Amino acid sequence: MVKWRRWATCTAVAISMISSVHAETVDLSTLFPEQTVRSCGSASEPLRLSKNEPLVLIVHGCFASEGQFKALSEVYAELGQQTACFEYDDRRRLDDVAADLIDAANTLSPVLGDQKLTVLGHSQGGLITRRAATDHDSDGKHIIHHPLEIATISAPFKGIEVASHCGTTWLRVASLGIVDAICYAVTGAKYLDIPPQAEFIEMPGELLPQLDRHLIIKTDEVNTCRIQDANGQCIKDDYVFSLTEQSKSRVDRSVQGQAITVHAGHAEIVGNETVTPWKLIEVLQRYGLMATPDPSDVETFTMSVNRIYQRFI
Repeated sequence: MVKWRRWATCTAVAISMISSVHAETVDLSTLFPEQTVRSCGSASEPLRLSKNEPLVLIVHGCFASEGQFKALSEVYAELGQQTACFEYDDRRRLDDVAADLIDAANTLSPVLGDQKLTVLGHSQGGLITRRAATDHDSDGKHIIHHPLEIATISAPFKGIEVASHCGTTWLRVASLGIVDAICYAVTGAKYLDIPPQAEFIEMPGELLPQLDRHLIIKTDEVNTCRIQDANGQCIKDDYVFSLTEQSKSRVDRSVQGQAITVHAGHAEIVGNETVTPWKLIEVLQRYGLMATPDPSDVETFTMSVNRIYQRFI
């Protein structure tokens, strides 16, 4: 009888501990039934967030590779950090997507408690990330969470030069709508937001006062290569945006802004077909946006990261 009581007591304690642990996590699908925020893996992959722990929320760019950001999320997981990915239709107006990102951040806020939310946006995702962290929303809503930090990677804050004709009013009028139709077919409704002369670009908005920092990671993409042939000759470059397109004085000179430049291709910086993104990992670790392994674990960490990218890229 005494043994049974001890067993029953231990079982009750174990069940209580399991229930307590379970209660300290949240199923993302209950918060975001439409999967606006989800696991960075496949859409069907479940994700439970630990409550009262920091979160890195990743915002992809156009034509995002699921493997790239799943891989990056696994790097964070190797270091004991949790991530999630913000999903959106990359053809929508950017202000509309930024409003959805604000809603997502505010939904996540009670889960995080007083822990930091870091939003990491690549390319177009960087434009959306910064916009969501400003006071620009026409409905007056803004991210309420603090502590809050954002980092943008290869984001064309000065507009996309090849889309200039999409923002040239006289040309749009003179073409009797043909320019608009072509621009919409190529990029979707966001064609009105990405030219250098677009209001979205010209009026980037002021960053929220509670934002701790905006780390602006620019990529010098000159002489970079995405794909080489068997002889090592470049057959596809990795140049998408110039440093001029990535540099906007009102963005760079903001109080919370901190701009750095990395020589890396547009896809290389987040991991491409042949390269593990060590340049990005080093930057994120240097600026405190990713944990660093203990010195004794560096070799193991390096091997793990290389395996992750060999599997997904």
